[in-house]
Amino acid sequence: MKDQKNRTAETEIDRQEPRIGVYVCHCGGNISDVVDVNRVAADAGRIPGVAVSRTNMFMCSDPGQKMIQEDIQGGLVDRVVVAACSRSLHQATFSSLLARNGLNAYLLEQANIREQCSWAHHGQTGATAKASTLVRAAIAKASRLVPLAPVRVEATRRALIIGGGVAGMRAAVDIARLGIQVALVEHGKTLGGFVQKMETLFPDEEPAQEMLSRLRAAVTQHPDIAVYTDSIVTNIHGYIGNFSASILKNSMPEQELMPVEAGAIVVATGFRPYEPAKKELGYKKL
Repeated sequence: MKDQKNRTAETEIDRQEPRIGVYVCHCGGNISDVVDVNRVAADAGRIPGVAVSRTNMFMCSDPGQKMIQEDIQGGLVDRVVVAACSRSLHQATFSSLLARNGLNAYLLEQANIREQCSWAHHGQTGATAKASTLVRAAIAKASRLVPLAPVRVEATRRALIIGGGVAGMRAAVDIARLGIQVALVEHGKTLGGFVQKMETLFPDEEPAQEMLSRLRAAVTQHPDIAVYTDSIVTNIHGYIGNFSASILKNSMPEQELMPVEAGAIVVATGFRPYEPAKKELGYKKL
């Protein structure tokens, strides 16, 4: 009976025009010192489908969450847009808020107007315009959101790591210690990457070769780590939890490709040093 009621409620939400609540955060000045948040909220309030558009000093605080809660419980909104910090910080906060108040947790969209806006700009005019654009995009997406239910899928207990430098080797050891198999692929003939060209390491002046020898031993001696040097990864497809790829040996391209299944892929392909032009950044002058 409960499932039937949930399906009926979800069908009703699908059919009715969205009532979107937009909530713009000052973030204690982290946003509002650069972005005119009142202007952003006012612009959002004029967009069709937006039922309320409000601001708060800290939207993640109890008073900020209470503002959203009252609008949901009062029937004013059935979708929520929060314009604040990054999704990684507070998606769980606001999703949980929706769920606690009878709204599907997936009827939430966030606009990052802190890391992607106020922290990246200095002029208020440009920052405010960009914030309004990010909020408009979030509103457009929110208007198309539908209730969802979480799903659980089986994941392959193997990680594919592309790159056998220090980052790739460290990741391989840490993952293998969790009991997960690892396939470590390095396009060069030896593990170590760019650090092989260094003499000592910051901050304690440890000899680079000593650190590399210790890390290589941890990798090659671990029973759950398979190392493929002089190789590249091709034909990657699939999705998180279930990827399929192929490993090709550079020196034997005529061989058949070796397939590998992985639940996660770590890309640790390193870097190339940048050679500044003459006098750029004071190069060869300072």
